[in-house]
Amino acid sequence: MYKSVAMGSDEKHSIASLLASRNASLRGQSGDTKRAIDRSSLTHLIRQDYPAFEPVRDMLLKRHGEIDISQESDEQGRLIIEKLVDHGLVEKADETHIDSHITSHSEAKRYLSGGWLEEMAWLAAMEAGADEAVFSQNLQWSAKGYHGQNEIDLIIRKGERLGFTSCKAVNSEFNPDSKKQRSRLMDALHEADNLVDHFGGDGDRVAVLVTADLIDEVRDKPRYIALMGKAAVLDVRIIPLEELGWEALVSALGELIHDEPDTST
Repeated sequence: MYKSVAMGSDEKHSIASLLASRNASLRGQSGDTKRAIDRSSLTHLIRQDYPAFEPVRDMLLKRHGEIDISQESDEQGRLIIEKLVDHGLVEKADETHIDSHITSHSEAKRYLSGGWLEEMAWLAAMEAGADEAVFSQNLQWSAKGYHGQNEIDLIIRKGERLGFTSCKAVNSEFNPDSKKQRSRLMDALHEADNLVDHFGGDGDRVAVLVTADLIDEVRDKPRYIALMGKAAVLDVRIIPLEELGWEALVSALGELIHDEPDTST
């Protein structure tokens, strides 16, 4: 289902070569694509019902790392826990208490806290027809005598075009009265805009993939108008919770690397 990310011998360009022309280079290991494929069924399960995953995540990460599934009445939440156990991300905290679980290692915590969304973005990007894609990738850069390093959640390539995505696993329920939540989303927008400013070329695009419910379907309006308006001005594609459906997500990430259809005729 998913292609290799390696550049074929007939390919003229790569993510590394395009970034090198912009005084940036890949550093360290990127996300493990084989592992992302191996546990894609779990990642899809979370994507399909993110609100059901949230209490599971919160209890595992914030309440002393333990969760009692005997108190979990939600069937989807129970299924997610079972899959986490199957993939070695969660284990029993106490053999005498069948329903007590803890995160088993640092990789589990990374996955639960947002790594799953980066893996999902990579899976969708490859499905969208990317020639190459990397996730959870460190970049080293230099500009006018200054040097620095950034971690980019997802970089995708089609031919000579690059697409950048910032992934933010936040609370699904958007609270317009929460200054903290509004600030976090606006910061994510500016972070994404900076990515394409620093590392992008002509025609390159950027997106923010965020798990917040940002569309009021009843009124058919954005819940956070200032965010969507600024994103439009900056030409940053916001991909909210409403577009976590597989086909919608693949289409949204495909917009970063494919030409827009000509509707003039």
